Amino acid sequence: MSGIQISKEAEALHREALVMDLHVDTLLPAHWTGYSFARRHFNVLPRSFAFWQADLPRLRAGGVDLVALGVVLSPLRRRSAPVTALTDLERMQRWCLENSDQMVFCGTAADIERAHDEDKLGCFGGIEGAHALGGSLDVLPRLRHAGARYVGLTHFSSNDACRPSMGWGRSDTKGLTDFGRALVDELNRLKITIDLAHINRPGFLEAVRRSTAPVIVSHTGVAGVFPVRRNIDDEQIRAVADRGGAIGVMFATNFMGRGPEAAVASAIVRHIQHLIQVGGEDCPAIGSDMDGFIPLPRDLPDAASMPRLTHLMLKAGLEERVIRKVLGLNALRVFKESWGD
Repeated sequence: MSGIQISKEAEALHREALVMDLHVDTLLPAHWTGYSFARRHFNVLPRSFAFWQADLPRLRAGGVDLVALGVVLSPLRRRSAPVTALTDLERMQRWCLENSDQMVFCGTAADIERAHDEDKLGCFGGIEGAHALGGSLDVLPRLRHAGARYVGLTHFSSNDACRPSMGWGRSDTKGLTDFGRALVDELNRLKITIDLAHINRPGFLEAVRRSTAPVIVSHTGVAGVFPVRRNIDDEQIRAVADRGGAIGVMFATNFMGRGPEAAVASAIVRHIQHLIQVGGEDCPAIGSDMDGFIPLPRDLPDAASMPRLTHLMLKAGLEERVIRKVLGLNALRVFKESWGD
């Protein structure tokens, strides 16, 4: 982290705390390019754009204890989507086997705590969009067995379950479909966490009301800081908080704000502070969206620089107790409740 300022206090707190990132998309470039997760990469693109942002060495260097690896599917390949999702989850499991001295699959909340105690990077899969199901709920048990622990209802396109907040098929009025309601019920039954990133506002609020377990928003910004369609508003924040859920703040500068202030990591802290103000200190979490074809802050250009965020939260006046919640304890609580551990 040459040239990036980190206080000794922040470094010590970060290394001791449980640090969880609710959304990293490294499986996507690995699927397309054969990107090696075990090798440290150098990002040659301006402003760390696109991918080459996270890998095993840099996640370890950044003190990350648990990473949820996003499984991204093309909405144009509905029939093959379940097979592709299972293939990516198998890739994740293979990474764990090939790097078992440093990395382990975490299927329970207890596994996450154990990985932290053993100084290993824990991981599980997060399905990004119900189009991965190919229109059938029958594949869900297989996805869970393969390592998926949350399912997002949509991505940047409409599907059998719902509509996105932005992208193909966007709608400001339509909520969940009958399939979407059945999906929420089945995810609750199978103890798979529901992820409400990307879904439109009506579907979002309906899913929170319908779910019997806490939900997450794995990666988002907040409209109270920067009002764009991708970011969630205060009513949505309160709905998740009231259900006992957690909201992961993403690092994509294009959703953090405009101009020079959005290009630095302090913008992320402003979104975290807004979540605390509206939803309380048990609400915020981290969901960077690294390797998701996003621009990162110039002072937080990759996973190795993650302690920079802890430094900035301390500098902003957040108490250590609250910072520990943001870094990982809030998300861990949700997984304990929604997974039944």
